[in-house]
Amino acid sequence: MLTDMTRFRLTGGTTPFGGTQWERKDDDREIARRVLNLLADRRMLWKDFSLEIEEHCVRSANDVRQQIGPHLNNPEISAELARCLQLLQRLFRGFLDELGPGGDEMERGWRPMGTDPLSMALGRLRGLVGVQIGELAAQYDLDVSEELATIVPDHAGWFFERFDG
Repeated sequence: MLTDMTRFRLTGGTTPFGGTQWERKDDDREIARRVLNLLADRRMLWKDFSLEIEEHCVRSANDVRQQIGPHLNNPEISAELARCLQLLQRLFRGFLDELGPGGDEMERGWRPMGTDPLSMALGRLRGLVGVQIGELAAQYDLDVSEELATIVPDHAGWFFERFDG
């Protein structure tokens, strides 16, 4: 289902021999590739829960939201890709909302490992973002980093089979 969506914009012309100047605009595939690269660098999406620090995750989630913004402001982006990127922004914003204002671990009390608010929020974020990563990779025929691939649903190959043929 991959289509060539490279776009060009006329930026100038020359005479007397009729030359033209073109600027290549980012197509949806390039924008999706950049977003996947952005997400691949977010260890909060794939590193062991016990190694994550809430403050670092909050900063990383805010950074992702902010870096997606300029892609959404690109007038060349398709409505379909814009919806996907808006959903990614909402997912990271939801992660931040779920954690709420930072608090001292002692105030939260003891919890069994993996049931603390950060682990729960990260688990939910990874599951939901993993679906979006898989859809972007399949839609635009992009590779996914080894780390990010760990959060893409792949039960018996069902996910990528939807996009074949």
